[in-house]
Amino acid sequence: FNSMNDTKSERTLALEALALAKEVRTNLRDLMKEWYQTEEGVPLLSQALADQQLLLVHRTDLDKLATEAMMLREFVLKILSPDYTSALAKLTSTEQELHRVTKDRNLLESEKEQLARKAEGLMVDFEQEKQEKSLVKNELVAATHQLAQQAEYCSTMGASCSTLLWRVSKHEESIHSLLSGSKVNEFFQLVGETVTSYISIYHEGFPSEETEETQFVLALCGTVTNIAASAYGREYLSSSSCGLDLVDVLCGVLVDIPHGQGTKLKNLCLMALYNVSINQKGLTHLSLKPNLIGDLVWVLKESRDVVTRQHALRLLQSMVLEPASELVTQQLLRVIPLELLHVLSSDPHHEVNTAALELMADMQALCSGTK
Repeated sequence: FNSMNDTKSERTLALEALALAKEVRTNLRDLMKEWYQTEEGVPLLSQALADQQLLLVHRTDLDKLATEAMMLREFVLKILSPDYTSALAKLTSTEQELHRVTKDRNLLESEKEQLARKAEGLMVDFEQEKQEKSLVKNELVAATHQLAQQAEYCSTMGASCSTLLWRVSKHEESIHSLLSGSKVNEFFQLVGETVTSYISIYHEGFPSEETEETQFVLALCGTVTNIAASAYGREYLSSSSCGLDLVDVLCGVLVDIPHGQGTKLKNLCLMALYNVSINQKGLTHLSLKPNLIGDLVWVLKESRDVVTRQHALRLLQSMVLEPASELVTQQLLRVIPLELLHVLSSDPHHEVNTAALELMADMQALCSGTK
């Protein structure tokens, strides 16, 4: 805006200079005209001088004044015209820029008002969503609390029922009643899924055996172990598809149980598999499991629990006594290391060294039979 004021001042000065030059030129023309008139009529001049209306000027001074007026006019035009033209151009450009800025400002003001109204609407929506979110959060907290209570109740009820079922399954006559029901397949499927899920969730560390969840899993596996302890139960597990699926689950979890933990669960699985191996169909199914012998050897090497090693040796001995095929025999002789059996035969615990010596004798007999 300071530039605009300077431009206006220059324009005003230029206009005043041009007006002054025109006035001088006009006066000069009047003087020249009057001078020529004086030459034609001296009486008029004398009369005018007498009336004091005219001033007598020498012709030389008048020519000098005319020359100075022309020079002044040319000088003013030469000096002020470029600045005046540039000032007019700047003024025009500035006025256009001011018009554009004013237009943009009005547009921005309009957009600002629209955004303000939109922001106000969004704030209203935000407050509504905030209130709704708070209500949903409170409902979620209540639902989570209710779900935790229901889960705790279900765990307690499941642990209680499965523990009672475990105790009932210890009696031979109860096995027939349990397997004659219509929910046996669903029960075996439930046991397999529960054990798999339990190990998957706690693969990094098992909870205490005193927890309701652990008691529930142990009771289910104990019930299956008791079922497999009876001839009728072994036959059912070895003949039905759901029973064999459960046997596969028990075989697969031996190496999935964290090292040094879940000893009781591992022992129940080994006992159940040993009971199944007493049945010829069950033994054939176990012998066809390609990784089972290697997993049992791994259990013998890694476990420090006496009962666990004893059950693993008993299961291996059961598979050695009656191999399902020549291929299984070769696998037994190849996978079971005699060095490990020599070490176990010197174990300070009588149950372990006795089982290891019996397994060594059975393997030597098996090896002699293959020659």
